[in-house]
Amino acid sequence: MRIFSERNTILLLFSIIVIFFGSCTPQKNLMYFQQKEGEDTIVHYKYTYPEGQSNYSPNYLLEERDVLYITIKSSVDAESNKLFSDQNTTYATQSESGIYLNSYVIDKFGEINLPVIGKIKLDGLSIEDARSKIEKKVAEWIVGPVVICKMVSFKISILGDVNRPGTYTFYQDNVSIFDVVSAAGDLSYYGNRTDVKIVRKTATYDEIIKVDLRDANILKDPIYYLQPGDIVYVRSNKTTKSLSYFSQPLSTFTSSLSLITTIVTLVFALKK
Repeated sequence: MRIFSERNTILLLFSIIVIFFGSCTPQKNLMYFQQKEGEDTIVHYKYTYPEGQSNYSPNYLLEERDVLYITIKSSVDAESNKLFSDQNTTYATQSESGIYLNSYVIDKFGEINLPVIGKIKLDGLSIEDARSKIEKKVAEWIVGPVVICKMVSFKISILGDVNRPGTYTFYQDNVSIFDVVSAAGDLSYYGNRTDVKIVRKTATYDEIIKVDLRDANILKDPIYYLQPGDIVYVRSNKTTKSLSYFSQPLSTFTSSLSLITTIVTLVFALKK
């Protein structure tokens, strides 16, 4: 009886250990912005952006198929607003689809076609430079022009092992990879933070960029900021996920084994 009990106890303990280590992911694999050991509490990650850009908000340059929402008003002459009356609908009261339908798409020539003003070339410009160029053109028609220019096609898709995969729209000029990760509710427990892929389509080629979200050096990498249309794909950690699949039936087996061991022990105890 003692031998039987000892063997079952050893088997039970072994099964519990396998489940514990098989279902656990090292904490280091789940941490973002990891620094090297011995680094100071505050570390500056510096990167030299091209002229006219800054670390806080690198300029995105407009391209073909970008969608711009533009409103034009005069700050001193209400009558002049009638020239662009179709564009003076209050931004906040429109639905997302309504905003899109009242926006302008940059065509293959890099231009948009504004009422009264006509065609104006905007590709290759930042949002602010585009706004300024439109404002100068509008100044030829109305006094004290006020132009609002917003990009409404800044959409990023995120797929794979995240809690809320999908396509997200951002109403801002710059979007970091962690903005998208946050919108998706973070990576799941099994998401591989060391091998995140960014799929980017350009006019001349497609590229796949590998990113390690654990490395704090991502802060000084230009890829930290995404571009409209990017797709972020988070792979599963195969080892952790495989062990989790193994641990689930093993957990059921261990529970059953524990119950059988208890019953057998009770039976032998009653026979004494």
